[in-house]
Amino acid sequence: MFHGLNLTPEQRQKMRTIVMTAHQQMAQQTAARKPGGADDPSALINPGDPNYNAAVQAAKRRAADRIQHMSELKLQLYNVLTPEQKTELTKRVAAWKASMAQRAEGPRGQPAPAAR
Repeated sequence: MFHGLNLTPEQRQKMRTIVMTAHQQMAQQTAARKPGGADDPSALINPGDPNYNAAVQAAKRRAADRIQHMSELKLQLYNVLTPEQKTELTKRVAAWKASMAQRAEGPRGQPAPAAR
């Protein structure tokens, strides 16, 4: 996402540190899960498992937490950018969205055939 924004070495180092810290936090959270507990994802395989409902709720919490963590991570990385880099990133995202919309339309503005 940030490639081509002419980051300074200091910016690159800050971003590496932010990403490494986030990876360490995720690894700690994953390691803290106990097999057979309420947050054991293997209980999701069988709706007849006595821990199934608890596992579903735990999976929902993990998904919400993951979304929140990723949002915070992206914001931290974004805040490392200069105003000019933020403007350039916004332009790049807009161009990417336009490209994706054009690709979704298919040739000559026709909707792309559904995937089978």
